[in-house]
Amino acid sequence: MKNIFNVLFILSFYSGFTQKYVDAKIITLDNDTINSRIKIATNIFDKKLIDEASFFRTLVLIDDNGNKTQKIKAANVRELTFIDFNQKNMLYVNNGKALKKVMYNGTKIKWYWDISQNLYDGSIQYSEYLIDDKGTKYKIGLFKRRKSTLLELTKSKPELVSEIENIELTNDNMLLVLKKYETPE
Repeated sequence: MKNIFNVLFILSFYSGFTQKYVDAKIITLDNDTINSRIKIATNIFDKKLIDEASFFRTLVLIDDNGNKTQKIKAANVRELTFIDFNQKNMLYVNNGKALKKVMYNGTKIKWYWDISQNLYDGSIQYSEYLIDDKGTKYKIGLFKRRKSTLLELTKSKPELVSEIENIELTNDNMLLVLKKYETPE
């Protein structure tokens, strides 16, 4: 009885990770452009939340019938773009053997999320950083928070200091601050 319960639990658990498809544009390192559907997994509780573990190392291309046509390693992909289930444009670029997520792609600053997967439980972790137009990398993490990093980065625009100090730096608010930093004076 206990084994039957475990088997049913595992089957229901994996059925929750539904496979879906998105139309994507893939640019390879050889500058070939591939317009295809890619297979992705979604979150078990929120079907609009994409599980990036399903494609950040290998892209599985799908034809119109749902059959696998090709696998492309992320190491061979220069850029991946698609529209997610919340109608947001998503951009991923090459990061060696995997893809990294581009959160903001401005002229003065770029905001990236490196993606890694925990080998023990398969969960996804992100490490975020900003790169300015001079190529200086500003890491954000445990010892360097978003506020201090943004204050350091935007010191050329003192009018942003009070805004940065007085808002909660969610992803949306950080995007707003970065866009204000990009606008000419």
